[in-house]
Amino acid sequence: MRIDSAADGVAAIPSRKRLPIALTILLAVFLALGTLGCSASDGKSEASASHKKAPEGTFKLPNGRSLYMQCLGSGSPTFVLEPGENTPGSAMSQVQIPLARQSMACVYDRANVGSSGTAPTPRTAAEMVTDLHQLLDKADVPGPYVLAGNSAGGTLVQLYARRYPDQIKGVVAMNPVPPADPWLKREGTESEQAYYRGNNDEHIDYLGSSKELKEASQPPHVPFEMLISTKAQCEGYKPCLKSYDFYEQVERDVAQQWPEGCFREFVASHDIYADKTDLVAEAVKYPCVE
Repeated sequence: MRIDSAADGVAAIPSRKRLPIALTILLAVFLALGTLGCSASDGKSEASASHKKAPEGTFKLPNGRSLYMQCLGSGSPTFVLEPGENTPGSAMSQVQIPLARQSMACVYDRANVGSSGTAPTPRTAAEMVTDLHQLLDKADVPGPYVLAGNSAGGTLVQLYARRYPDQIKGVVAMNPVPPADPWLKREGTESEQAYYRGNNDEHIDYLGSSKELKEASQPPHVPFEMLISTKAQCEGYKPCLKSYDFYEQVERDVAQQWPEGCFREFVASHDIYADKTDLVAEAVKYPCVE
């Protein structure tokens, strides 16, 4: 109803029931501000909901495993770090912390390691990849993921990306265990054979794991960076020095199997992330970008 005079042909509201014009305008302003305030509040609530707390704790998985995970930071993509044999995720915290300043970064303990529960051994990469897949889902860790693994972890991240390519934005493999074929054809000493069959610190069956990798889907079209240490990782160990050139070639070949693969070497120990933390963090943030 218009607040008008009777002269306009519309019945006038009696003055005793009419609000003063100034008060009407003021009331309209307050109502508008109130609406805006509610909208802003709603927006803030939605933002808070999307800014989820980084998961931390022990999670019971559908397959019966109990795995410990700690995530820091927020944002996308999520960086997931995989350490070497029998090494808790916390060992890679020096890389996790700078990554968490940019986005969410997570470490976890595989079964039989650190604060996680147990699992029968020997274990293959597929079993451990399934554990991680269920853990990320159970802990509600948002994707997509950039996976970075060292040594044994460098092998696991490759299989994960090939099994769940839709979840992956990038992969970094640091000094991964070479695939059994062709490694054992040339370096198949008795001790190497035993190591690949599970006689290692985490009882990982690398023979079975290599077969799983070979039979997996082709590497996805995501940046894949292979980082290996120079002969410095051999630390005077003669068998290592003797086989290093072949090791380098095998890992170059692995990188070339990826449509967006690249290869770099650092003067560092086997645990590159411990010696070249800043360089590794940058490589994980931007695989194959120098």
